[in-house]
Amino acid sequence: MNEEIFLDIGFTKAETKIYLALLELGETTAGSILYKTKLQNSTVHKTIKRLVAKGFVSFIIKGKIHYYQATDPKNVLQSITEKKQKFEAILPELDVLQKPTEKQHAEIFEGFRGFKNMLYELISDGEPGDEFLFFAFDTKNPEEYKFVYNFYSDFDNERFERGFDVKGIAPAKLKNMIKLRKAELLFVDFPIPLNCSVFRDKIIFTPWEDKMVSFLIHSRQLAESYRQLFYSIWDSGKENIIKMKNWKKTQKNSYKSKTSQE
Repeated sequence: MNEEIFLDIGFTKAETKIYLALLELGETTAGSILYKTKLQNSTVHKTIKRLVAKGFVSFIIKGKIHYYQATDPKNVLQSITEKKQKFEAILPELDVLQKPTEKQHAEIFEGFRGFKNMLYELISDGEPGDEFLFFAFDTKNPEEYKFVYNFYSDFDNERFERGFDVKGIAPAKLKNMIKLRKAELLFVDFPIPLNCSVFRDKIIFTPWEDKMVSFLIHSRQLAESYRQLFYSIWDSGKENIIKMKNWKKTQKNSYKSKTSQE
């Protein structure tokens, strides 16, 4: 018999040995249980008392001697059922007490197609007015990745149509690579994080030096830390922010017109 089952449902090892011994022996004395189980005398008596209290062992007294007997095994099953019902009854209260935990996970995308899919997944749950922050895409040989900057032209249109508030920080050396489109940009001449964007509770990284591998991380905490870093740089260079003339007004009217048509 698999005695581990008894341990799984809350029996101790001593309780298991004594209960099973009583099932085999029938009505018997503590001495017989002691001989059968090979347990210490004090352990036998303490354990029998616990089993009696739990309703798994009964006894009668003949003269001055106690005779013990295991109750029907169905009583054990009934006890488990009752405990289950009691626990189910307090589940709603436990759910209220439980502190919600953030579900964090990361996804990996390979190649240029994976990169594009990642960006569209990043904004899939976006709503008008959401903020899209980015530290510019840059590599050791930016000329080799002109196709990425060209793609961002289409992606800018997508963000524009969705009504996002887009802000970016880029190295000053990229002024000729990054065409001013539907965003506010700050160019700086000091080291900054690169190749990452923050949107809602997600952040992406595209470290393409060795291989076209991109990462999308769902983490409110990480996204918020990069958001704070972005604004610590952004706010210190407000006077140098470049905007496309009237693009926010155009964006607002475009989205309002699109909504009315729908």
